[in-house]
Amino acid sequence: MAAEIDARPPDKLTLSGNGSRLTDVGVDEDGYGGSLNYLHYFTPDVIVGVGGEHQAIADSSWSFGSIRAAVGHGDSASRLTVFGEFHYGDGDENDRKFDYQIGVLGLSKSFTSKFSVQLEGRQIDIDTSHGNLPKLGLTYFWSPRLSTSVSYADSVGGNLGTEIATVRLDHYGQHVNFLIGAAAGRADPSVLNLQPGVTLPVQDLKQGFIGIGKVFAKGEVQLLGDYLELESSEKVTVTLSFTAYLGSRGRAP
Repeated sequence: MAAEIDARPPDKLTLSGNGSRLTDVGVDEDGYGGSLNYLHYFTPDVIVGVGGEHQAIADSSWSFGSIRAAVGHGDSASRLTVFGEFHYGDGDENDRKFDYQIGVLGLSKSFTSKFSVQLEGRQIDIDTSHGNLPKLGLTYFWSPRLSTSVSYADSVGGNLGTEIATVRLDHYGQHVNFLIGAAAGRADPSVLNLQPGVTLPVQDLKQGFIGIGKVFAKGEVQLLGDYLELESSEKVTVTLSFTAYLGSRGRAP
């Protein structure tokens, strides 16, 4: 009797690092950060991940641990996936401690092999910023190599006062992958991970991001640039990440 093929995708270990420059009222402040995350496939439809992240900019620094999970069912034309995340940690702003906690619960439903809808609720509790940020997202695959995603998020309860619309285009090339996107609206700076612990009013925002990635046999690498403009500041961030594929999949044990 033939051995059963292990159909699980490989586990993923992702290491990322970033550098940033914050311009606030004509004064430049540098920042840095890094993260380490691990995703394990218990089955092709059940994923669990853990990780940790540290960020710092100007007089603020914060660190948190993460746990995430997703459970899916169905084929690509009718797939339903339920997912959740929880981030917990703390930070320091000029020797003042603050709490950092974010919980996410959502689902994604494919109605055809090309079109899917995502619904998400994000509970944010960072220092004095509190509230829930529901989001609706739509994704359409024009071809196996090209997709467009749009989303809209509007906070309810608390004091977040956040409303953000985002559009993103992904191209999956034969040799490299490419993404570009933009966002606009208004937001509590803590929602944007912009100096948590610093009490700032809700501000209008404009954001643009662009990235390029390359997939190899044993992993993938991505370089992402992000520009964020608020009423009182501008922030530029460059992030480099590498993902290693772990384990032997698609072969008989």
